[in-house]
Amino acid sequence: MLSWKEKLGVVSGNALEYYDIAVFAAIMPYLSHILEKSGLNDSTYIVWGIFALRFLIRPFGAIVVGKIADAKGKKNALILTSTLTGLSALTMACLPVSSLGESVAVIFLLLQMIQSFSFAGEFPTITQYLHRNTSSKESGIVSSLIVASSLIGVILSFLVVFVLQSYLSKAQMQEFGWRIPLFIGVVNIGISFWFRMKLSEEVESSQNTRPKNYDAHSIFRMFLITASGSVAFFIPSFSSGIIAKSLHLEHFGIINTVMLFVFMIIVGFLTDKISNPKNSFRLGLLLALLFQYPLYYFIVKSDSVALHWFALASITFISAMILSNLAGVLFSVSFGSTVDLGLGYNISSATFGGLSPLIVQYVSSFGTQYVGLYASLAALPALAGLYLYRERKQSSKLEPAYLR
Repeated sequence: MLSWKEKLGVVSGNALEYYDIAVFAAIMPYLSHILEKSGLNDSTYIVWGIFALRFLIRPFGAIVVGKIADAKGKKNALILTSTLTGLSALTMACLPVSSLGESVAVIFLLLQMIQSFSFAGEFPTITQYLHRNTSSKESGIVSSLIVASSLIGVILSFLVVFVLQSYLSKAQMQEFGWRIPLFIGVVNIGISFWFRMKLSEEVESSQNTRPKNYDAHSIFRMFLITASGSVAFFIPSFSSGIIAKSLHLEHFGIINTVMLFVFMIIVGFLTDKISNPKNSFRLGLLLALLFQYPLYYFIVKSDSVALHWFALASITFISAMILSNLAGVLFSVSFGSTVDLGLGYNISSATFGGLSPLIVQYVSSFGTQYVGLYASLAALPALAGLYLYRERKQSSKLEPAYLR
């Protein structure tokens, strides 16, 4: 079993790496202006299109990094993901954007796809590594920390850009300020290496690994289960600016993300005290299905500030119930395969998560309450994953030792 110091080291590295991925959304207005100056029309949609297209490579990253994790050890896989993410951030920070013309959009996309490839293997590797070395009595808080650590990366990206905007003029931010958050992200290479070089090696023996053939049943089930989690994560993390404009709420993005982080930690502790990740996850899905749309509707139709914040807190708590338990539920149906977990999770993230900002931007033009309808309907595939498929029984020969 890992000590809590080691567990926190693993999730801290995840937070620092995810900063490099989240900062793309934080500097999105400046990137949009760069594309516009390069002669590209509808630059805002192009930036969000880059965000969506980078998800296409995630299944490939899940296979490659997952195979490294299963065959060569989780530590080696995590070091690889840190390296790729940091180097792509450095390259993006140093781009001579003014001399690249319209090709700058293609270069941005390629660099973002490298980071997406990296993180495709990050989440499943951490999920397997931590849950395999954690007592079932702590599975709830560990599951919540995995996703909550990603939120720390989002919060840091917002804070860095906010501080820079406070000290630099709009022209300075557009000229060079947008590069600073990327250079700060490069520091993550050294910090992540420091955390991950201290991890214990874990190379699977052939007796404790699944067969090399992919399990289509488990992959599809994880695809369904991840759907609601992807939407719950990407709406507050990457689409908050769109929602904030509709609701006229100042600093909505950072406040909502911090609130989500706090609620996730609370849910993690409560899950271990009174329930388990699967039951807590199921309850969150049912609450999302029933109440997400009405809560968004109240925000739009009510003039009460108190009701606005009550509804937002309720929406965020429901999202926390889903996200806190997602890693634990996925681990329970992956049967020890990092590749299977990565494929199901990343294909679903590409489908539901990658398109969420574009969908939110489109549906919010008809009314912000329809964002709630989208979040509500996203619970249906996840509920199908829980209810329509029985847990596949493993023979003792194929079942990993830590699941027997």
